[in-house]
Amino acid sequence: MSIGKILKTSAKVFIILTIFYFLGKTLYQNWGQIDFRRLHFNVPLLLVSVIFLFGYFLLFIFGWKLILRNIDVSLPFLKGLKIIFYSLLGKYLPGKIWTWAGRLYFCQQLGIAPSKTFLSIVLELVLITTSGILIFLVAILNTSEFKIHANPVFLIIVVIVCFIIIHPKILMRGMNFFLRLMKKESIRVDLNFYQISGMMGYYCITWFCFGTAFYFLINSVTFIEPSKIPILAGSFAVSSLIGAMALFAPSGLGLREGILSLLLTNFFTISLAILLSFLCRIWISIGELILTGIATRIKL
Repeated sequence: MSIGKILKTSAKVFIILTIFYFLGKTLYQNWGQIDFRRLHFNVPLLLVSVIFLFGYFLLFIFGWKLILRNIDVSLPFLKGLKIIFYSLLGKYLPGKIWTWAGRLYFCQQLGIAPSKTFLSIVLELVLITTSGILIFLVAILNTSEFKIHANPVFLIIVVIVCFIIIHPKILMRGMNFFLRLMKKESIRVDLNFYQISGMMGYYCITWFCFGTAFYFLINSVTFIEPSKIPILAGSFAVSSLIGAMALFAPSGLGLREGILSLLLTNFFTISLAILLSFLCRIWISIGELILTGIATRIKL
């Protein structure tokens, strides 16, 4: 390994450790704020949260299948599960390409053209991002105790921008621009605006399913009202998207917890918010590992 790569890797590790240091320090300094009388451990609610979490994962797989079907690619559900959860292991490696590279590789083994797989990945990323942002903004507009207050005019502008981004002409031009930069062939696909809007609506439902799972997870150890499900979904969506953009953090490690903790302080003390963000990381990782284990029993 060259000196440059060693320094780059060391810098990434330093940043992640620094984030965890400040989270740990804040947790330690504010530990006394936790009212342990309000904490409990409710196994039935934890099991319900796991059921909804698996529901979220399954909706995620069906979402990718839906995208593939709209670009004339047929993929059995179980094979889609194997490809997605095998590829997800790559998100724990440095860099952000391994998950997508894994998906491209496995799809190619099934005879799916790389251009089609690439298109499905881009569409998925755009739809996940725009739907997550929409849910977050709508949720904060309807959550009075949230410290961030969205101006309705700003919300309308963001909604319009999101729908402009997913318009087929804009989307295809942006995608082909980056393909030309990479000296790859342009992609043409016959998708209309209503099809893409419908898929974005589907991903909004997927985020809402996760918000419900997160709601039951929180209520397995403390309490939050059911009306907070949309803001929980939006908070996790935003923290995940910011974490995904951080090139230095595998799976958004540290940064996602930091952002999620900050957003949860609207409803909990900072110490409890940090604990819940760590619990969320462990909960999701265990769920992913279980489904990855199941995926090992599926043949491509």
